[in-house]
Amino acid sequence: MSSPWRDRELPAWLWLWFPPLMLVAVYLTSWLNRPLHNRLFSSEEGLLEWGTVILLVPAIVFGVLAWIRRRDLGRPWVARWWLVLTLVCVYFGGEEISWGQKLFHWQTPAVIGELNDQNETNLHNMSSWFDQKPRLLFELWVLGGGVLVPAWRAMRGVTYTRDQWQSWFWPTAVCAPSALLAILSMVPEWIKDAFELPPFPVEVRYSEIQEFYFSLFLLFYLASAWLRLRASATGR
Repeated sequence: MSSPWRDRELPAWLWLWFPPLMLVAVYLTSWLNRPLHNRLFSSEEGLLEWGTVILLVPAIVFGVLAWIRRRDLGRPWVARWWLVLTLVCVYFGGEEISWGQKLFHWQTPAVIGELNDQNETNLHNMSSWFDQKPRLLFELWVLGGGVLVPAWRAMRGVTYTRDQWQSWFWPTAVCAPSALLAILSMVPEWIKDAFELPPFPVEVRYSEIQEFYFSLFLLFYLASAWLRLRASATGR
């Protein structure tokens, strides 16, 4: 499937090779050196936990930059969708660090602590409406927009021109690896729950891995949108 944006996209080492290599590192260390794995990936100060937050920072920046140049797009509703995803990044990152509590280590206010399952200053430990339900909706978007639509386009040879809204709304190919891994990362957990299986020989923090790939997906989506928008506006 060819793309009119091939020379305007993110480098292949970033979107194609980094996502699977990261997953290989997670599983290899869990299998070969569990203490190292715990330090690098399973702890609250590990690469998965903080990597998720760090990736969301440039995602927010790219989303804001794209919103600033929204007039160059000429499709207000698509620009508003970019803004929604930028706000998702803000909420996602804010919740991950409990809105600064993990950085500045303040005491959770009593009124929040009584409602929060983990006595933290965040919303996702208070109700499924702030956690599981939004997560499911986003998971469906990642599956549909990041995996199924690109697969359908590749099988049918469908391409979109820069003048079509689909070219700006749907994630491009740079999002596909991170989207696919975000879905696949939870498959072992789903299998265990469905068949009530004991822990596998190699266990990892499945939800944390998925959140890491969610953040990669958001970063690649918004960065791609801004890079292509800038290129289109300047005629490069």
